[in-house]
Order: sequence, then structure tokens, then C-alpha cells
Amino acid sequence: MFNATVETHPNVLFATAVIGGSVVNPAEGNKAICRRFVQKIFNEGELSLIWDFMSPDVVSHELADSLGDSEPQGHGREWMADLISLYRHAFPNLRFEIQDQIAEGDRVVTCLRMRGTQENALMAIAASGRKIDIAGILVDRMVSGKIVESWFHLDALGMLRQLDALPVLNRQPQKLAPVSHDTAPRSSLPIAGWNLAPALTQPALVS
Repeated sequence: MFNATVETHPNVLFATAVIGGSVVNPAEGNKAICRRFVQKIFNEGELSLIWDFMSPDVVSHELADSLGDSEPQGHGREWMADLISLYRHAFPNLRFEIQDQIAEGDRVVTCLRMRGTQENALMAIAASGRKIDIAGILVDRMVSGKIVESWFHLDALGMLRQLDALPVLNRQPQKLAPVSHDTAPRSSLPIAGWNLAPALTQPALVS
């Protein structure tokens, strides 16, 4: 288990972490905690330890939370544990490799490489036996050695492409009316006669 104590001083803006008896830069201490989080939770699947890394009132964000005008809907530790369990079930040999880390203030950005072989279903995607190798990014906000807010984004499009789970695009434009050769100013496309929206077919679902 990773143990970190915190010492503060009225003249110090951020807490100083003491790891193994050695005082380290607070940003470096936060990075070390996040590295161990990736190793123990993501790679080793010791989900019971998630309570040691995340605050009880942690807020975990989905990608959709960062978009649109609606108020972000955060999730707790249980949601994060369920999400990791879902991926580890689909990819039993799941492995996250830390490519880079940047820390400033109370934030840690961890650039990840996610690899694995899909041996079981992932939601609506049937087991394919295909390998994935995609990028991801994890942004954590730290307070007193624990994650209090987290953003976790993966290259979902790249993963679906590698799993051959994307719908097939019909790249042949469909004529809806006789083609007009009149064009709009500064445009090389006909004004009318073409449907540029591709026809989509549904991907195979789990039976």
C-alpha cells in the first residue's frame, strides 16, 4: 500500500508529501500517487484499493460531461471501479503504460497507452479476439494525497476501428433528383441532386 503523510506550513502554498521518510516536491508526490493508481487499479485490478486512492466524495467525469451546456454529472468511486472492471473483463490482459506525466499545482495529467486483446464482450460488442493499442489521457485533481476529481478519456473511435465494430459507410453518394450542374459561388459541388450523408448500417451486436 502506498503511504503518504502531509506536512504543511503557513508560508507554503501547497502541502509537501513525505514518502518513505523523504520529503518530495508536492507535484512529484502527486505524480507518484497517480502512477501507483494506474498500476494497482488499472493493471493489477485490485479494485478494493480504489478507496485508498480516491476521496469518498470524488467526482469522476465522462467525456460527455466536458461538452454541451448542461451541468456535468459526476460519478463516484463505485462508478470508476465498475468501468475498470468492465474493460478488464473484456480485455483480460489489459495493460496501461504511462507515456508521460505533467503536474502543476493540484493537477496531474497522465498520458496513457492502453493495450489488450478482446476475449469477452464489451457492452454491445461481441468478443472478437482482436488486439487494441490506443491512447488515453487521465487528469486528476489531488487534495491531501487523494484524487478528488478525475477526467478519463480514451480514443474510443480508434478502439472501435481496431475491433472492427464501426458501422460501414456507404461512400457512394445517392442521387435524389436529376443532377444540376449549377454550382454555388466558390463551390465545386452541385447545388442539388446529391445526398452527402452516408447510409449507415448497424454494427454486429452481442447475440
